[in-house]
Amino acid sequence: MYTARIYFNFIWFFIKCFLILATFSSEQIKYESILETHDKYNTQNTGNKSFQGGPTLAYVTPWNNRGYDIAKIFKGKFDYISPVWYNIHRRSTNQYELTGSHDVDHDWIKEISSQVDGQRRVKVVPRFQFQGWTQIDYQMLITELNEVDSLVNTLSLECRKQGFDGLVLEASYVILLRNFIMRLGAKLHDQYQELILVLPPRKPSIPHFTADQLDDFSQFVDGFSLMTYDYSSHEAPGPNAPINWVEDNILSFTPIMMNRDKLLLGMNMYGMDFYQGRAEHITGNTIIKKIRQHKPIIEWNENWGEHYFQYQENGISHIVWYPSLKSIESRLRLAEDYGTGLSIWEIGQGLDYFYDLL
Repeated sequence: MYTARIYFNFIWFFIKCFLILATFSSEQIKYESILETHDKYNTQNTGNKSFQGGPTLAYVTPWNNRGYDIAKIFKGKFDYISPVWYNIHRRSTNQYELTGSHDVDHDWIKEISSQVDGQRRVKVVPRFQFQGWTQIDYQMLITELNEVDSLVNTLSLECRKQGFDGLVLEASYVILLRNFIMRLGAKLHDQYQELILVLPPRKPSIPHFTADQLDDFSQFVDGFSLMTYDYSSHEAPGPNAPINWVEDNILSFTPIMMNRDKLLLGMNMYGMDFYQGRAEHITGNTIIKKIRQHKPIIEWNENWGEHYFQYQENGISHIVWYPSLKSIESRLRLAEDYGTGLSIWEIGQGLDYFYDLL
């Protein structure tokens, strides 16, 4: 009886692997295969990194708690984990306040940063985002060295006190903040910590960071988290990150191989639901509910390299663009071909079987 049970479990494991492989290898996927396999992953491979490009950074947010568990389960897949914990406020002249330290979980940090294979470990680099800043606030940081030193000291002290491996910085007017970012990078490097800078993607309507500027900043920045997602909007529904647009961003920021290992190509784990001139983010749990309820026909757009489906709810037409194994694999191969890294927004939003590919 015991032998028969082992044999059955062995056969069932290979059936699940076949279903997942079939879902991945075909552009034409059925909703049934997603419902059957979305929460299955290879438990023997959670500590092994499959992606052969540069470093992989994964964001975790407090409002999607599943990300904390994913970080623990798949920590061997990631080089950096960036919990979205901190906001930076300017209160008055040379006075800065950091909010969000109440979210810091040292037990979780200890668990995810323990060694994976006897030597490699994940680096914890929380995101610090400028919050509620006025143009005058930015102007003071751009022009006044005392302001720069005050904020650099505030950030570096928090990293040292909490035992972080560095930080991810997200701010507007990045180009104008060169002096601040340079001094922050130098201070963190003195503490054996790293600085990763968030960059918006290249779009025609937005002034963008140039390849020369990225080359300049790379002297004091360890990585650039490029937000290559949110391509479409309620005004123009469509894919989250068309693959040729993603490739254009790689070539725009790094036209030659130099610094490509510092470029962390953004990859979304969420989707978008468009209806009646609106656009709503949709995460893994919700996508499974929608698929189970509406049993949609899932279609592949070859030009954009993404899956989508349509459904009707309360007489209203919806179109949903959401990552799939096929779309993720395409972007992983693109990053490998160009030698870039990855920045994943964010691991609490995806489906479990996505992480087998990383």
